Amino acid sequence: MSQRPFTLTPMDRRRFLGAGAAVGAGLLLTACGAATDAATPAAATGSAAPVADAGGFPRTIATKLGQITIPKRPERVVTVGFPTGTADAALACGVVPVGMPKAAGHPGEIEPWVAAKLQGRTPTLLEANTVDVEQILALKPDLILAGMHRGIPDDFAKLSPIAPVISYEGEAPFQDTWQQQTTLIGRALGAEDKAAAAIKEVEDRFAKIRADHPGWQGKTFTFTQGATLAQIPTVTDPNEASARMFSSFGFELSPKVRELGAKREVSAERLDLIDADLVIVFFPSPDAQKTFEGNAVFSKIPAVKEGRYVTVDGSLAFPLIAPGVLNTSWAIDQILPKIEKAMA
Repeated sequence: MSQRPFTLTPMDRRRFLGAGAAVGAGLLLTACGAATDAATPAAATGSAAPVADAGGFPRTIATKLGQITIPKRPERVVTVGFPTGTADAALACGVVPVGMPKAAGHPGEIEPWVAAKLQGRTPTLLEANTVDVEQILALKPDLILAGMHRGIPDDFAKLSPIAPVISYEGEAPFQDTWQQQTTLIGRALGAEDKAAAAIKEVEDRFAKIRADHPGWQGKTFTFTQGATLAQIPTVTDPNEASARMFSSFGFELSPKVRELGAKREVSAERLDLIDADLVIVFFPSPDAQKTFEGNAVFSKIPAVKEGRYVTVDGSLAFPLIAPGVLNTSWAIDQILPKIEKAMA
């Protein structure tokens, strides 16, 4: 069973997502508790191959919520739930959703990695992390992608009469790796080759980064949320999405925070526990960063004193905590120069 994931406080979420995020309160409470093995998704999930000839329809897709039959190649796809992840996968497969969740805080409420793949089209933007049945029905979808919607176990019965619903393979929403979700959606869209190529492109980038930076192999890291000194969450599970992200660069989660286990927090007096070869801290606001960097314990952490310290803001924290096949490449572009500078 996965541990309680790295979280943001309600106030942090409002700062993070902007005014439109009220309906998304609790979004990251489930966004990074993945405990599956990214290297062996089929073995971990017991997924079945589609019941059809390669590329043919109808086909049946095995998901945690049942065997889902898709009668014809989908043309009108709607994604619901989290603003990223499922839309990423559809776009990587060459399918522009007719409806997808809005991403508050981004220009036009569309994330930059999504905007780059829209082919000049304008999807209907839905409220994130909720289901408006009438609005979705009006879009006349022939497939609904809901693997990144934490409410889909309850909303599945509402959506299934509209169109086939593809959810997830793991035990709960957000537990599939981005590779699993992309592969699953590729099968549902009849675009297995495009899905595999998109995954390979990202994994090849990570492989090149590891080859170019052999000195990072085995170095330790920590990833902490610097919102308030009263309660300081830190990643303690190497299977969380954000931990797997940094492991893909060659780093490994510090044993000192792994030993915290389910506690998942450090006190202001024990901030020294987050020291590592590389320390990453998400600050939801400049004021939070100023408060942390003024703390006597934090300022004396060796990694902080020596510059092996990387800060991330809300726009970058989202892809790190809930990666998809498109936003992972975007996150690499943003954070790689920061890591290179810190580890120089």
